[in-house]
Amino acid sequence: MPEPGKRQRTRQQILNAAWQLFREQGYQDTSTRQIARAAGVADGTVFSHFATKLELLQEGMRIQIDQVLADAEQQDRSHSAAGRLLHFADYLYRFYLTHREFSRELLKEIVWQQDYFSPQLQAFRQRLEAADDHPAPARAEVMLDLYFMTLIQGLNHPRLEAGDLLATLAGKMEILGNGVPGQTGQ
Repeated sequence: MPEPGKRQRTRQQILNAAWQLFREQGYQDTSTRQIARAAGVADGTVFSHFATKLELLQEGMRIQIDQVLADAEQQDRSHSAAGRLLHFADYLYRFYLTHREFSRELLKEIVWQQDYFSPQLQAFRQRLEAADDHPAPARAEVMLDLYFMTLIQGLNHPRLEAGDLLATLAGKMEILGNGVPGQTGQ
C-alpha cells in the first residue's frame, strides 16, 4: 500500500494533467489514457483514484470553483444578499464562461447528481442569508435558482458575456423585488 502522501501526490498529478488536457483539447476529446500519460502514471492508476472521467471533471471543477469563491470572498464588500449574489455571480460567471464546454458538461450531470455540490450550495445559501437584513431560506433559494437559470442561459448562448449575465440576473432579481441596485458592490 503506498504511503498516504504519495497517494495524494499521485491523485493531484492526475487532476492537474486532466485539467490541463481538458483546457487544451476539451473534455470530450480527452481520454483517460491521455490523462494517464500526461500524469506519468499507468492507465489503471487513473481509475484507482477516479471511477470515471466525469468524476475527474467534477473534482477539478470543485477545486477551481472553491478557488474562485475564495477570491470573490476576499473582495466582497456587499451589504445585502442581492449585492452578495451579484458579486459572487460576477466571479463565477466569468469562470464558467471561460470554460464553457466542460461547464455545460458538468452542469448537465449535476442536474441528475445534485448531491455532489450540495455542501457548496448550502454554504453559499448561508452566506446569502447572513447578508440579508431579513433572512429567509426561501428567498436565498429563489435567488440561487435565478443565478443558475441565468448561468444556463449564458452557457447556451456563445455570444453572451459575464456582464450580460449579471445584467440579466440583476433584472430578474429586481422584478422579484429583491431591491437589487444596478451595481454589484451594493
